[in-house]
Amino acid sequence: MVQKFLLSVGILVLFGWAMIAFYHVQMDFAEVIKNPDPPWTVTLNATPVAAALVIGGIITVILIMKSKKKHKSLAKAFFLPPNFEESDEREREITAKACRASFVTMWYTFPIITALFLIYPFISEKLPYYPIILILLLPLIQSLAYFLSWKKHY
Repeated sequence: MVQKFLLSVGILVLFGWAMIAFYHVQMDFAEVIKNPDPPWTVTLNATPVAAALVIGGIITVILIMKSKKKHKSLAKAFFLPPNFEESDEREREITAKACRASFVTMWYTFPIITALFLIYPFISEKLPYYPIILILLLPLIQSLAYFLSWKKHY
């Protein structure tokens, strides 16, 4: 379970890094639209995108293959989150408690993160991709709550 949680967090971090690279591309493109006179330059840092695709792809395949062994179905392995451990009634009960804890955590996390968006105008010059970080905090916190609850009840 710890390994699946860490791999999921790794995928989220790689995805966030790639989205920040795409954000910089969009900012360059917005400058081209605002000032259409040549020369036009839009640059993409390919390192985060390639890392997200290659490393994230490898991690995803690993998680799906491990899940396929557990669920004995490729469809379930592909569509269920990798953290679901449900081979018997006891594990289904633990998963239910962890899902409940994750839901309750999100009930409080959404308003807090929404309030943190109010800081953005003050830090937009220094940290222009702040909204990307905040949005990616939601699944990170949800996964952490699920993991901690699952560990507590297991």
